[in-house]
This record gives sequence, C-alpha cells and structure tokens, in this order.
Amino acid sequence: MKPKHPNQNLPDFDADLESDSVWNLLEDATPTDSSPRFVQDTLRRVRLDSEPEKSPWWKLLLAPKPLLGVAGAALAAVAIFISLPSDAPTPADPVVENPEPAEDWNTLEDTFANELLSGAAEDPTLLSDEEIVALLF
Repeated sequence: MKPKHPNQNLPDFDADLESDSVWNLLEDATPTDSSPRFVQDTLRRVRLDSEPEKSPWWKLLLAPKPLLGVAGAALAAVAIFISLPSDAPTPADPVVENPEPAEDWNTLEDTFANELLSGAAEDPTLLSDEEIVALLF
C-alpha cells in the first residue's frame, strides 16, 4: 500500500512486534510434535468437508442429461408410431378362378410323351419295350 505522502516515514514494524502481546504468548508456549499421520488426516478431513451434498432423487431426474435422454426416447417413439401404417390393410375379395388343370396337364403330358418317343426313335436303347408301350397307350 502506498503511503499518502511520499515524504512520510514508514513505521518500524519490528519494534511493534516486540511489544505485541500475542507474539509474547507464542514465545512462551511449548512446541508440540505433530503425529506422523497429521498430513493424511488433515487432507482427509478437507476432502470430506469439501464434498458437495447429494441432491434429492427428484432433482437428479430434472437434470439436463436425463431430460435429453427422455426427450430423445419420446421422439423416437413418436417417429416409430408415425411411420407405422395407420390402417390395417383390408383383404381384397379373393378372386376365385377355377383353372382347367386337366387340359393343361394333358397337354403337358402329351408333349412330354412325344419328346420321349422322339428320343427313343433316335436311340432305341434309351427306353425299354415296356416303357415305350406305356408311352403309346
């Protein structure tokens, strides 16, 4: 701290300390040795005293991180709900067709028999006599 007047002399602090009663009491006190765990105990006490108090559970739920998680889950649920079809598809009237399987099958069977007989005409060892008779009748 700057003195108000630069020409003013500073007081003698050493002379004031010699007449101070607190320093006289400290000089008369007997020194004590600290325990070997003094530092660890002191630091532990400071750590325990400096821990913040735990807030109630309802305040933890209103913290920003849980609120963001709940908002994200709600947004995902709404997106899924919107993306699903709103109405179940109604089944269309079934088309009942009665195809003529006998005609198609007979045509296919005749074509197959003709191919087999053509192959047997070129190579007679391809079919036995009984198979050729079965194809003809």
